[in-house]
Amino acid sequence: MNAMRIALPTLLALALALDPALALVGVGVGVARADCPADLSGDQQVDAGDLAVVLSSWGTAVGDVTGDGTTNAKDLASILGAWGACPAAPIEWTLLTATNGTATNAIDSTGAIVRSWTGAAGGTSVGYLRSDGSLVRPTVHAAGTFSGPARGGRIQIFSPTGTLTNDLLVSTSEFQQHHDVRPMPNGNILCIVWEAHTLAEAQAAGRQTITTEFWPDSILEIQPTGTTTYNIVWRWNMWDHLIQDVNPALANYGVVADHPELIDINLGLVSGGNWSHCNSIDYDPVRDEILFSSRAFSEVLVIDHSTTTAEAATHAGGARGRGGDILYRWGNPGNYGRSTATNRFLYFVHGATWIDEGMPGAGNILMFNNGDRDGTVNDYSSVYEIVPPRDGKGNYSIAATNAYAPSAPAWTYGAPGQIYGGPIQCGAFRTLDGTTLITLNNTARTFEVNSAGTVIWDRANTGLTIARAPRYRMVNGVWVGP
Repeated sequence: MNAMRIALPTLLALALALDPALALVGVGVGVARADCPADLSGDQQVDAGDLAVVLSSWGTAVGDVTGDGTTNAKDLASILGAWGACPAAPIEWTLLTATNGTATNAIDSTGAIVRSWTGAAGGTSVGYLRSDGSLVRPTVHAAGTFSGPARGGRIQIFSPTGTLTNDLLVSTSEFQQHHDVRPMPNGNILCIVWEAHTLAEAQAAGRQTITTEFWPDSILEIQPTGTTTYNIVWRWNMWDHLIQDVNPALANYGVVADHPELIDINLGLVSGGNWSHCNSIDYDPVRDEILFSSRAFSEVLVIDHSTTTAEAATHAGGARGRGGDILYRWGNPGNYGRSTATNRFLYFVHGATWIDEGMPGAGNILMFNNGDRDGTVNDYSSVYEIVPPRDGKGNYSIAATNAYAPSAPAWTYGAPGQIYGGPIQCGAFRTLDGTTLITLNNTARTFEVNSAGTVIWDRANTGLTIARAPRYRMVNGVWVGP
């Protein structure tokens, strides 16, 4: 049957013939499951009621099944192609880790708590589910040497049944975990840590405006070895990849614009030691690369993980041949002397993640741009998805005097007056359905939008401060998520 050749009134009559009750009660739109989008009425069946919704709302957004914003022939085809009972609903959990409480709760699509884990203290960012259902939760270590934004220092791991199996203090006089962590497929955990350097060391490295200690960020890969023990199996230090253009007598002197692979030590402010203020971390096992975001730099950055620790301290080695230098950075080209009037996008970025294999946009980067711009006007937040510029060999390309591409995001949600997360931790995750879960920490809200930007799920996290909320689905006995 060619639906385009049949008049809409005829099809609507067909829908009424299939279900005469529609004429009595009218047609309505419920809440469709993400895995059964053709069920517009939300009754777990794709039937005449859903067909009637599409036909009666032709040309509007009401009966949009495909997510392109308009009810049209594609939606009609989706209804007919999905006719019958919806598939059994998958088991899905959205994880809510409170930074103002000790709990990480897993909720289902109705908002009911289906699993809860209790940590030793407030979370520092996000609790993550491993594929076997065990939970990795970063939390506050109050006795730590360092004290700054989202201080942590303690990582607790819970078994699939909720038993505490590991209680790891990633906190010494030299370094301390803060903000985010990221479980890896090999069972290890990536951690963002402050690394302590004295005022004298910072000044000797070319830092100009400073009166305190200096804490550039490092990244540790730790391997749990016992209940309270771990090995550091890999390490990257920002300290090893700095440049300055003030003192020609120092070894790290250079033209900042000629070296986008290095970080200008004189960027931004230093407050009580806190400088780069990295706040999220993710790992791409396909490319063996690490992505992290810096609030202070308003930038997302990528480094190579295929190096040894020794190579990571240099400018050579690893799969990309660049050692621990920055492979890619985006959002604020002024950091490496290549700004224009139009190429800055990020203002206090948080929550940068790779979009994983099997998800729409795989290989792209998703981030939450807090949008806390200079001054007090025009502040608004956006979620950006960008396509990194890679050449035929998989390396990140950049012209000699240009900023890193892209010149604009591939997908954006958020506009003036729509959402604003303030300057604090917020974030976004892509889901297996191609939707995006967004969390506004300052207004205690987690909501889900489709590719057209339509809100399809909304939750008030009353009384809780939630930085970000990942969603996981049970697929063939394994938990899969961002």
